Amino acid sequence: MSEARPHKLTTIGKLSFTVGDYACNLYWQSVSIFLLFFYTDTVGLSAATAGLIYMIASIVDAILDPIMGSIADRTRTRNGRYRPYILFGAVPLGLSFVLLYWKPPLEGLLLAFWMMMSHIVFRFAYTALSIPYTSLNARLTDHSEERSTMAGMRMVFGTLAALTISYFTLPLVTAFGRGDAAIGYTWAAAAFAIVATAIFPLVYLCTKEPMDEQDGEATTASAYQLYWRGTLANKAFWVLVLATCTAWICSTAVGKSILYYFKYYLHAEGSARYALAAMSLAGLVIVPAWVWVTKFIGKRNAWFAASGWGLVMLTIFGLTDIRVPGLMIAWLISMNICSLGLAFTFWSMLPDTVEYGEWASGIRTESFIFGLGQFFLKVALGIGAGLFGVLLGFVGYVPNVEQSAQTLAGMKSLMVGLPAFGLAGAFLAMTLYPMRKGGHETIIDQLAARRNAEPQTLNPDVAT
Repeated sequence: MSEARPHKLTTIGKLSFTVGDYACNLYWQSVSIFLLFFYTDTVGLSAATAGLIYMIASIVDAILDPIMGSIADRTRTRNGRYRPYILFGAVPLGLSFVLLYWKPPLEGLLLAFWMMMSHIVFRFAYTALSIPYTSLNARLTDHSEERSTMAGMRMVFGTLAALTISYFTLPLVTAFGRGDAAIGYTWAAAAFAIVATAIFPLVYLCTKEPMDEQDGEATTASAYQLYWRGTLANKAFWVLVLATCTAWICSTAVGKSILYYFKYYLHAEGSARYALAAMSLAGLVIVPAWVWVTKFIGKRNAWFAASGWGLVMLTIFGLTDIRVPGLMIAWLISMNICSLGLAFTFWSMLPDTVEYGEWASGIRTESFIFGLGQFFLKVALGIGAGLFGVLLGFVGYVPNVEQSAQTLAGMKSLMVGLPAFGLAGAFLAMTLYPMRKGGHETIIDQLAARRNAEPQTLNPDVAT
């Protein structure tokens, strides 16, 4: 029996779902902030090898996303399509995360191969849980503003997780390792995994998944062709993917540079912890601010504002020589306004493209859209990390030694040039996005009219 998606959710309902992003981001933020640095400065891999491992694992992971999305879309249980994956995927994900940060007694190619395989295993486990979890976002409500609010709440929890990872990782590594950073990272990973694993069952128990009429029986394999047919007609989705990939491939260089910049450029490695924590704390204000701003200017214009702000900040950084940790922290916080703005807008827009695709093709593909969206996002992040690692090696980086002036200059050039190119491209790409402010609400009305056999002729390209 069909169950309508509510326009409004209770605060408890939103919190019980969005807290899952705290658990997911304990893993994701750790991988994003520390893993490349762990590979080079603890495991002892070259920057190019570390970057390639990160890129290969990310691309393999990305390939799995749409496959996992189609599997989840075709799953039918009495507890819903997506919720069971959140429950049963929690323990394997936690164990794979600990394995990710374990350095075995190997050397050379065997060591590099092990690190790559452990990374791929983690990505398998993360995809199996995260794709169904994020797909629930489109099922819980079809109201665009509610989705923006939930995207903001998810990002607040993600920011809290980033704060947790940023502030506690290095102290835990020191406390557990007692001089052996490799052992310290393994036990720190175990501590974070225990917390995350405990949260997912709560999300499962407290989140109600609306049911559709077709939820009682599995979809045939031919549905996969329908998913592609519906997705290929989804202009909003493809423009969002183009803009996001352009931004993330190049902008990854800023985040990956932070630990290296503080250690080698500023000679203040300990301050990196406070920089990362300050960025996360600022996010608790920045994300709600973007939620508020987006309600007035719309998601598309918020994208323009975020990318424009980032270009201004990169120009300032390129024209100055910041040698004081406090000033660098201030600049990173300012740059974070751009990063969080783009991330928030992406996750807020992505559910809306589900209805746009249904409006354009008559085929609704929730998990497939989320899986394919994360496919491109992870490919972009993987390519960005790989490109950064290769270019870091190209400018002469060698782990745990004093870097030359040329290497430091090259490092800064990577932090400015790559992101500036990406943000400019992302700004231009978003000009093609078909839904202006109010356009999604129009599409929702048309879809409702179709279901009631009352066709309308409204245009979804509603301009502000």
